[in-house]
Amino acid sequence: MADTTGTLPMSDDAINQGTGKTWSEWRELLDTWGASEKSHKEIASFVSNEHGVDDWWAQGVALGYERLIGRRSVGQRADGKFSTSASKTMSAGIARHFAAWVDESQRNNWLPPGTLTLRTAQDGKSARFDDNESGGIIALWFTDKGETKSSVSIQIEGLPDKTAADARKALWKTRLNDLAVYLKG
Repeated sequence: MADTTGTLPMSDDAINQGTGKTWSEWRELLDTWGASEKSHKEIASFVSNEHGVDDWWAQGVALGYERLIGRRSVGQRADGKFSTSASKTMSAGIARHFAAWVDESQRNNWLPPGTLTLRTAQDGKSARFDDNESGGIIALWFTDKGETKSSVSIQIEGLPDKTAADARKALWKTRLNDLAVYLKG
């Protein structure tokens, strides 16, 4: 199999350990079945139902196969849109960190006003926003790391292409640094 470093969602060893087959074996099996003409959902269902693979691993096989045949790029979702992610650990407890996101007056201290519109939030755990700049959605997950530390993982969804995804990732890394400065103040 050609070098696919950076293309596949996991290593050959990991997929073999999780599913009992290597990427080469999955490629051959799925090509023979006609997977290149099937949807992501059909491929995942086939892998799960016909080969007894857990649903999570079946999704990984389907994604990897779609990348191998050039149907999907890294960061591209089944609907053709792109997503990207970023994360950062902050020197602030979870309550303060969470409030810096969900309290609009606090958010406006480190982020340009009007950038995000809160959709939903689960106190200290997660939040979803409309990204008013990109038209996408930003999902956040918070992790408590002790009295004076917490982290946030951001998933930026609904982007039109890889270039936009790369640009948003870089922008949000800068914004996370701005948040870290705000939280130290």
